[in-house]
Amino acid sequence: MRKSFLTLGATLLVATALPALADVHQIGSVNVASDHYTDVSWQHFEGAVEKLQFVAQGDAIDCDHISVTYRDGTTHEVFSGVMAKDSIETITFPEGDSRMRHVDFACKAQSVDGARIALSAVSEGWDASQWAREPHVTTYESGVAISR
Repeated sequence: MRKSFLTLGATLLVATALPALADVHQIGSVNVASDHYTDVSWQHFEGAVEKLQFVAQGDAIDCDHISVTYRDGTTHEVFSGVMAKDSIETITFPEGDSRMRHVDFACKAQSVDGARIALSAVSEGWDASQWAREPHVTTYESGVAISR
């Protein structure tokens, strides 16, 4: 009996010490130019998000800002700086603070025209029915939408 109790206790200790597995879901990607900042607005984050991951593909990417606007209307700048080529910039949200309305950023490739930023969401308990099948991405030049 005592041996069974110790085995059960050890199993519970190991199970509670392991972190929950989170799912990474690529939302999409967008091209950025090298001769000017490309302004992007990414919308339709219907589900809760633990983290956002931005991946610089094809070149190092300089971001003037990455800002998140929450459902309550508040906006916070979450990143500014250079992402090295093929690096992943992860933005973590406090629990209960991850209901986003949109993510806006202004970024440019450092040397190669046509670099891309891939955006992924990391969440536990991913429910595809709560997410838009295709996110709405709008790019702007001089305040005018050039693609939707």
